[in-house]
Amino acid sequence: MNPLATRQTHNGLARFRSVLARARVRSAAFALITVAGCLPALGDQHLGRTPEQWRAQLRSSVGVERLLAARAIGEMAVLGLDGARAGLLEALGHSDGSVRYWAAVASAEMPDVEQPLSEALAGLLQDELPEVRVQAARALAGSEHSAEAIAVLRRAFDHPNRGVRLHAAHAADAIGDDARALTDALRKAVGDSFDYVQRVARHALWQLGARSCPYRSCDGKGGR
Repeated sequence: MNPLATRQTHNGLARFRSVLARARVRSAAFALITVAGCLPALGDQHLGRTPEQWRAQLRSSVGVERLLAARAIGEMAVLGLDGARAGLLEALGHSDGSVRYWAAVASAEMPDVEQPLSEALAGLLQDELPEVRVQAARALAGSEHSAEAIAVLRRAFDHPNRGVRLHAAHAADAIGDDARALTDALRKAVGDSFDYVQRVARHALWQLGARSCPYRSCDGKGGR
């Protein structure tokens, strides 16, 4: 893995928060999650609650409360706080697809993904939501489930929804050398109809040494 893909706890938490920051705020739920991320963590608490309290909130009937709990549990798991992995495992199996999504995002930033998290993530490679499948695949790249994970990402590059294709490009950009098996898909993505997919694909190829630079100006100059 190259330095940009190294799964260290501090960088993992920063990237997890970066993913949240890039997400488009379409509802009050995501607005609340973003604001809550500015609050401090104390001891074995995060945003003023323990892992057990956040796990209890995962069972709320209110969607915004479940999403906030998933965010908090994910950050606690990346930080390695006691009890957080159990909450993350519960979130990965949640009936709410948004909760499963953020749990998979957090899993991808963990310093290591061991049993039983790896098996839960492997199950999500067949999730009904393509965004969840992509994030689970990102988390499992380089693991014993890597071949299946890479296959999920390859299929995602051909998805009709451009947002899913963008998820796939970001995942490939994040997994470093494990993305070499996706080189052909990334080269195809350079010509995607969505400019953002093009840009991320170019950067991923550059990281792999398959382009001389990550910019469009390299096209036709050994860039591919």
